[in-house]
Amino acid sequence: MKIAVIGASGNTGSTVAELALENGHDLRAIARNPESLTKLADRGAEIVAADLDDNEGILSALSGVEAIYYCSPLPVGYDEPLAVEKARGRNVINAAQSVGTKHFVLLSAMGPETAPGVALIETKRAVEGDLAASGLAYTILRPNMFMDNVAMAGPEALLGIGLTWPFSESALLQPIAASDIAQIAFQSMTSGPRNRSFDLVGPEALTFPQMASELGRAMGTEVRFTSIPDEVFVEHVGAAIGSTKVAAAIAAAYRLWECDGNGTGDASILETEFDISLMRFQNYAANLAETWRREALI
Repeated sequence: MKIAVIGASGNTGSTVAELALENGHDLRAIARNPESLTKLADRGAEIVAADLDDNEGILSALSGVEAIYYCSPLPVGYDEPLAVEKARGRNVINAAQSVGTKHFVLLSAMGPETAPGVALIETKRAVEGDLAASGLAYTILRPNMFMDNVAMAGPEALLGIGLTWPFSESALLQPIAASDIAQIAFQSMTSGPRNRSFDLVGPEALTFPQMASELGRAMGTEVRFTSIPDEVFVEHVGAAIGSTKVAAAIAAAYRLWECDGNGTGDASILETEFDISLMRFQNYAANLAETWRREALI
């Protein structure tokens, strides 16, 4: 099968790309900066440079592919980043229609069907709506928080200031490993379209203090959790990613997840539908600690 991965340098896209190559599929990895995909090129992937804002460019990049995995990159550096994300989604969907793609797998975000005032979720739903209305066969994946996000600050920060997040101590989420998201995306692409959406959740509901405790146990020391205000999160994450508007949109989505069980779901549906055994957080923490020890970071 000829598979295109848009976002092949990202957390999930890179693993989807690796799975495609490992399983003998023809991979076309698409990115604005192809230099980031040299490892995939060395393994035989076709690397195509394309700008998602360029209709003709993305049309050419998708020509001849049978299945697409689309993970929209964060649209930082724009005055209206979420409007850019919507426009890019339409560009990719229109191109997929034009080239006759047989299956479009979209990475979206978990949340209700409508979320007034929560721009990130409303943007994802707009792209989902464009896909559903396109006539393309599709599968939509709506992940909860990635387990991997707890490691973004690195071991020094985690062991120093601890796990800091804009959630209350009692908030329950079912974080899912990026590797599991990628496995589900790959299984979707190769086993056929479902023409529906799936909430991607991990196998257990956890509070952030519980996650901190598991991280500490794996690393052999205490890891504290501190709940921080949204504005502190927006300031620091906005500086790190280069967009306070995107950071604010993420914070608002997190606040939505904290309410009314929006951050939890039934993981057994995924395990049955996609024949996967989902990673538990304690296993993720153990793997992370082992990696950091091997790299002499802890």
